[in-house]
Amino acid sequence: MNLSSKVVRELVSAAKKARLKAYCPYSRYPIGAAVLTDSGRIHTGANVENASYGLTMCGERVAVANAVTRGEKSLRAVCVVGRSPKPCGACRQVIIEFSSKDTWLFIVDLGGEGRRETVTKLRMLSMLPGAFDPLEAGLLPMNPQNLLKRRTRKGKDRRRKRS
Repeated sequence: MNLSSKVVRELVSAAKKARLKAYCPYSRYPIGAAVLTDSGRIHTGANVENASYGLTMCGERVAVANAVTRGEKSLRAVCVVGRSPKPCGACRQVIIEFSSKDTWLFIVDLGGEGRRETVTKLRMLSMLPGAFDPLEAGLLPMNPQNLLKRRTRKGKDRRRKRS
C-alpha cells in the first residue's frame, strides 16, 4: 500500500502541529504524532506528562486513542515528530494492535544542534518483531485487522491448527 507524497506531507504537518500542543514541563521533550486510518482520516496526539512519570501519556498512544474513540480501528500510517522520536515499546505494541503488515511508520527527527531534519520510513512490523499477538495467545482477536498479519499473499491462513 503506497501513500502519495501529498498524504505523507499532510501526515507530517499534522504531527508537527500536534507537537506544539504537547504538555511536557518535566522532560521538555515534546512529541507530536499523527495516524492515518484506512478511511483516509488523520488523527493526532501529543505527549501529556505527569509529575508521576508512570502516568505520562506518549503522543503516539494519544493519537491512536483519538482514532479509536472516533470509530477508527485500522491504521495505514503513523508519523512521530520530535528530536530522536523513536516510539517506546508500549507505543509500538499499541500501534501494532491496529496495524497490518503494510502499515508505514514515519519518524521525523527535527534535528537541532547543527543537525538537519530527517525522515525515516519503515514498516511498522519491523519496529516490534515478535509483538504480542492475541491470535497466538489463544485470545479472540480484538481487531479484525490483526488477521491481515497472519495471511500469506495467496490469502491462506498461516496459523497452525491446534490439536
